[in-house]
Amino acid sequence: MDHENDLAKIREEIEAVISSRSLPKERRAIGFFCPYVPEELLHAAGYLPFRLMGTPIEMSRVQAHLPSNCCHLVKSSLESLLRGELDSLEGVVFTHTCDSMQGLSDIWAHQGRLSIHFNLMIPSNLNSEHSRPYLKAEIKRFQNFLESRSGRITPESLKASIQLFNRIRERMRNLYTLRQKKDLQLPEGFFARLIRAGYLMDRSRYLDLLNQLLDGVTRRSERDENLIPVYLSGNMVHSDSYFSLIEEAGATVVRDDLCSGARTLRLMVPENPDPLEALTQRYFTSFFCPTKHTGHRAHIETLLEDVEQSGARGVIFLLYKYCEAHYFDYPDLKAALESKGIPTLLLDVEDPDHSLGQLKIRIQAFVEMLHPF
Repeated sequence: MDHENDLAKIREEIEAVISSRSLPKERRAIGFFCPYVPEELLHAAGYLPFRLMGTPIEMSRVQAHLPSNCCHLVKSSLESLLRGELDSLEGVVFTHTCDSMQGLSDIWAHQGRLSIHFNLMIPSNLNSEHSRPYLKAEIKRFQNFLESRSGRITPESLKASIQLFNRIRERMRNLYTLRQKKDLQLPEGFFARLIRAGYLMDRSRYLDLLNQLLDGVTRRSERDENLIPVYLSGNMVHSDSYFSLIEEAGATVVRDDLCSGARTLRLMVPENPDPLEALTQRYFTSFFCPTKHTGHRAHIETLLEDVEQSGARGVIFLLYKYCEAHYFDYPDLKAALESKGIPTLLLDVEDPDHSLGQLKIRIQAFVEMLHPF
């Protein structure tokens, strides 16, 4: 088997997905922003879960609707909606997270451009005895809403979707493990685009690509001991620009806590007889977000353990500007890491396409500091 040719074909397909401005035609698409949205339910209802992750776009209309101190994800997504670039979506799902996203939901609904609009109310205080049953009731309400639009979601179809998304998470875990061992020789930018594509394309086809990729890279891997292992944490989704800058500086991302990456892989959905209970289990315990409270030490301890297990020599915080929830957490996380002798670098970004030259210099200086003497 020609693995080089197979890899080239995979890269070509991923690039086509990322660069396309149109949605796949196999399924009706529903947009979402947050990994707390149960994609399995959308998929079982016959929809393509299509994650809105922000785009490089000139802001010309959004200023009339939002204040300047909103993150790029909120502003660029509304700009795309106002321009009509998202009209091919059948609807959108919002979750109860930050103030800006909740405000965006109201503004979005007021535009009346999409036929489906749903607010999934995720509890914030996860230590409350009422939080878990509340979440299960919300997931059931979401299921009922989807069924009112698309027909009944059978237990069989939901279990099949759960299995599909679990297999995707398993393959992604394998890819992360190979990267951590420095056995995965893929350009950093392409790896970021690979993860991004997994939120946009048909998931069965995506699983096929991951299987092909794993089959190829495990046979042709070569270790590169010169790359400095670093860890990424923050609220940004995978952007090839930053991953490429890190690679150019002589480092490799062995693990991340970004809300589009390894943070979402910590737990599978249990494949038990009650799929609704299984979804509740995963989405109640699967990952930490500063908009969800489980105790002031929970995120610190999870991050410390993850960084230490990854073997990273330093941590880069990649944060959208104006994200209060993450910035409230940042000082404690930085102090905890540095108390363990783990250097950190904060990159706060207003527009992902701007200031790359300045960020490149900062990343290079940070990586040089991580080199052993």
